[in-house]
Amino acid sequence: MAGWATIVAIVAASFLTGRLIVALFIEPGRHFDGDHLALLFSSLVAGIAVIGWIALVLAELGFYTAGLLAVIWLIITIGLVGTLLWQRKSAAADQPSSLDFHRKPPIPLLRFLPAWSEYVFLVVWLVAASWLFFRPHEFIIGGADAGVYTNLAASISETGAILVEDQTLADLDPDLYPALLRSLPEKDKGTEVAPYYLFPGFYVTEAAEGRLMPQFYPLHPVWQAVAHSFGGVESSLLLTGLWALLGGLAVYLTIRELGGWEVAALGLTGLSITALQLWFARYPTTEALTQFLLWTAIWSTLLWLKGRQPRALWAMLAGVAFGQVLLVRIDTYFLLVIPVITWFYLRWSGRWHKEDWWFFVPLGLLTVHSLVHAQWQSTPYFYNTFSYGLNLVSRNWLIPLSAFLLGAALLILFGRYKHAVSNLDRYRRPFILAAVFAVLLLFIYGWFIRPAMGDIGASRDYWLAGGQIPTELDRENLLRLGWYLSPLGIILAAAGICLLLWNITARKAVVLGVGLFFSLLYLWRIQANPHQIYAMRRYVPAVLPFFVIAAVYSIEWLFRQKRRWLAFSGVVLAGLWLVGLAWSARGFISQVDYDGVLAQMDELDSKLDPGSILIFVDENPITSGDVLGTPLRFIYGHDVFSLRDLDSANVENLRTAVEIWEGAGRSVYWIGRSEALERAGISADSSLPFEVTYQQLEQTYDQKPVNVITINWRLLLSEAGTK
Repeated sequence: MAGWATIVAIVAASFLTGRLIVALFIEPGRHFDGDHLALLFSSLVAGIAVIGWIALVLAELGFYTAGLLAVIWLIITIGLVGTLLWQRKSAAADQPSSLDFHRKPPIPLLRFLPAWSEYVFLVVWLVAASWLFFRPHEFIIGGADAGVYTNLAASISETGAILVEDQTLADLDPDLYPALLRSLPEKDKGTEVAPYYLFPGFYVTEAAEGRLMPQFYPLHPVWQAVAHSFGGVESSLLLTGLWALLGGLAVYLTIRELGGWEVAALGLTGLSITALQLWFARYPTTEALTQFLLWTAIWSTLLWLKGRQPRALWAMLAGVAFGQVLLVRIDTYFLLVIPVITWFYLRWSGRWHKEDWWFFVPLGLLTVHSLVHAQWQSTPYFYNTFSYGLNLVSRNWLIPLSAFLLGAALLILFGRYKHAVSNLDRYRRPFILAAVFAVLLLFIYGWFIRPAMGDIGASRDYWLAGGQIPTELDRENLLRLGWYLSPLGIILAAAGICLLLWNITARKAVVLGVGLFFSLLYLWRIQANPHQIYAMRRYVPAVLPFFVIAAVYSIEWLFRQKRRWLAFSGVVLAGLWLVGLAWSARGFISQVDYDGVLAQMDELDSKLDPGSILIFVDENPITSGDVLGTPLRFIYGHDVFSLRDLDSANVENLRTAVEIWEGAGRSVYWIGRSEALERAGISADSSLPFEVTYQQLEQTYDQKPVNVITINWRLLLSEAGTK
């Protein structure tokens, strides 16, 4: 099945199942507090959530196949149809069965536009965004997160399991482990359960059993595996573009709830042309899926807390979306503060309804699922990540301690002095004014003061990103975000955040809470990779949409002023803002990294005997075996090792291993220096030169990447034979 056909099939299957699920929540004769767009989007979300979770469970159990997933989907769909027919049959005869839409839209900004103009805009946007987003980087090579995801997806599609069973590794002499596997640093907590990795992102947890435990949380690669099952690698790469489209729509719907569709259209346009949104719509990591689920959860929460009907539906969508975020990214557990605060808010305000359990129960179950998976199939990754978090907390212990004490004091205050707290409403404006003032100070500090003076008490400490980045470079984080949002975008975002705070409501508090938390966290510390554009991915799920929302909110405020010159200035600023975003995206729109790599790797695979064994001789930290060997192993089905330490290689055992492999009828290829063959007593019967060439955006950190560089891997494949 072609790549595009796979994407269309996923959307169609998800929508059909989701539409039936949504129908279960809409009782005959009840209003649906939304419009056709809300119905379409909520149906698609529900279906994606169900299909993705089923595929994940199957992969965790080792039973995933495309056929089994299709059968389960068909059974669920037929069951939903039967349930709906029974529900409708048992309903009272005088209740209408048709869907009754009931939504009062905000006062429009452009009253002369007809109602259908919103759908015209969305169709035009869908065409333009599809052209922008569905041009994926062919990131199938290893050595980086994106390649790990793509190759893991291929492995899940082929084997049906997240955990990898490698029989060739299981049969390997343990004396060869130090030479052919890479030892993890002692500082990594993951060494307690995984002393080695075979490739970056693939931990060796039980070498004697040949078991590999992949890095990262599973929902994203499982979805890629679903696409891979039906359309190959091309489909798995295209899938990220679908998540970026849906993420943009989720942000659009959120803005529309806070304002009108016209300002939401402005925000969606601005978001879609930013360099970061474009780049990570094409880049097969988790950012686009996280953005989609997170802002779907926020949008659904807005509808739920406002009391929209059916209340249970919006609560369920919010809980499921928030919960699935925890299955996509390991660094989102602090989002669990949202249900805690929401619980106290609903109880304290007397707005609790029995339907609200539809938020807390799915979220609780998915949280448990996430933690079980962490201990079961992501153990080294879980320990490594949280050791990093504990290190960060220990260095800045006053921040979490102050937050804990403040939170505890507030809970006690709200719990024991509920009536007295309600009297504090008279001080609402001073509190808000103080918050606005704090936001302005933080923006001034981040833009002007911090870049000039650096972090107070900071040293050139290289403990982040594998010891490659000094932590003091964090002082420029806001400036670097301005490279992609433009200085005007930063100014408008600061103004918008202040306006949102000044006009805060319970619904806006959800957007502000999530947006401000992620912004403060990642503008304080962002370093995770020495490559600038790659490090910026941390901003894509929450900070980028939040800054866009804040910017358009400030523009909308100008639009709605009665003074014509203020309204006109809003039009001018909107135009300048869009131009600034587009100008900042120059080069990112046209550049597609790794273009042609898939075809070249196909050609390389065609020159190798099926099921062969390749040994790359390379002692670099990230070897050619990591980069090219990862797809050769997981996409093309060869066994690959890297001879990482020549001095520790037991040549007799290495020769014995080659003899065993040859005796089993498998071809063995060496890629690397010829002297290694002589040391092992292995001859090179024939040699095959090969090159893999591709272009990529330059990998800089201290400046915005603008240059495109060419990478060339020259390989000499020698078919091995024992003397």
